Amino acid sequence: MKNSYEDALAYFQVPFAHPGGKQLTSELFINEDITSETTILDAGCGTGSTSYLLSDLYHAKIEAIDKHSEMVQAATRRARKLAKPFRVSLGNVEKLSFSNQQFDFILSESVTAFTNVENTLKEFARVLKGKGKLYLIEMTKEASLTSEMEDEMKGFYQLEKVLSEKDWASALDRAGFKKVEVLKASTIAEMIAEGVKMGDDSSHQHIKLLNEDLSQVLIDHYQLNLQLSNHLGYRVIRAMKNDAHS
Repeated sequence: MKNSYEDALAYFQVPFAHPGGKQLTSELFINEDITSETTILDAGCGTGSTSYLLSDLYHAKIEAIDKHSEMVQAATRRARKLAKPFRVSLGNVEKLSFSNQQFDFILSESVTAFTNVENTLKEFARVLKGKGKLYLIEMTKEASLTSEMEDEMKGFYQLEKVLSEKDWASALDRAGFKKVEVLKASTIAEMIAEGVKMGDDSSHQHIKLLNEDLSQVLIDHYQLNLQLSNHLGYRVIRAMKNDAHS
């Protein structure tokens, strides 16, 4: 069976594997009123780096889930380093085990795009409180991305589709999110020019020595992103089920 990009991230336990990396994550909730009673879902938590950061900053009640057992184990080890550990569990964002309207915030960092987007967004809407907020940092195609380029993306990342900014807005609306704001929009080329990280690659500088097949997947990932850097980007989106003014 062919190794996937997600398999490579899980094997090498790459932290903050999303555009903007740790810096962007640390800035997301600056203007939000978060207390020790605030409930946050880290959907697709990876190594637990984001949950650890948010726990350290806000001491909120955080649930972290991931579908890869290796990631769950890594996140659990990271959580135990905190005085108030976040909870980690094995789970699928397309079929969440949480109760209706359980969370004040949901954060998905380069996760939703790799799932059945419609199912995942509906689940996010279900478990989010009425006045809760969903934050997405997700891969987005630009208008110049050709169908051939899109097919290459879908093949490499095993995607059902590659969404444009308009596609994201429409999918969120269908899932029940009535207020959708794009907080940041950038192509990969613009991100590189600004010196913004494409995740945190410091932990896998010598990955080829560990697993050549999976290291090649990460190398191919970076090469594909560079190749399509003017045609592929990301969006930071904030979505709410209820308009704050309604």
